[in-house]
Amino acid sequence: MKKILIFFTLLFFSGDPLSFAAGSHDQGSTTDNSGQVGAMIHESDIEGYRFAYHLIDISKNPKMMEGMKGTKDADKTHHLMVYVKDPQGRSVDGAKLGYLVEGPDGAKQKLMTMGMQGAYGANVNFNDKGMYTIKAKFLAGDKKLFDQFSYEVK
Repeated sequence: MKKILIFFTLLFFSGDPLSFAAGSHDQGSTTDNSGQVGAMIHESDIEGYRFAYHLIDISKNPKMMEGMKGTKDADKTHHLMVYVKDPQGRSVDGAKLGYLVEGPDGAKQKLMTMGMQGAYGANVNFNDKGMYTIKAKFLAGDKKLFDQFSYEVK
C-alpha cells in the first residue's frame, strides 16, 4: 500500500504529460479544474460541498502499470479520484472517503481511497463495457455525505 501511495504521489506531482490526460470541463461546470488530473466524469453539489470526479486510465500508461505489478491492484484499469471543496470553496483534507462500484455484471468493488491534497483516489477495475454505478461515502468531522452517479464504459 505504501509503495502504491508513493508511486501515485510521484506521478501526481511529476507533471509528465504522458502520465495523465488533461482535465476536461463540463459546459455547466462552475469549478476551476485547472491543476486537476484525469478526465472529469461527474460533478455533484451536496449540502454546499462540491465533488468533482476524475478518471485516469492507468491501463494505457506502461509506467503506472509497471508500478502496480505484484500488488493487489495489478488487475485494476483506472484510478478514480474525487476532488472535494467545502462550502467556502476550500479543498477538504483529512477526510475519509470510500467507493462502492457496481459493474454491469453486478460485481461490486468496495474501495477506500487515499487522500492527496484535497483529492481522494482509489484504483478500480473498469474492464467490462457497460454502465457502472458509483457510490461515494464522505466523512469529515461530524459531516457524513453520500453521492451516487452512473458512468458508462464504452
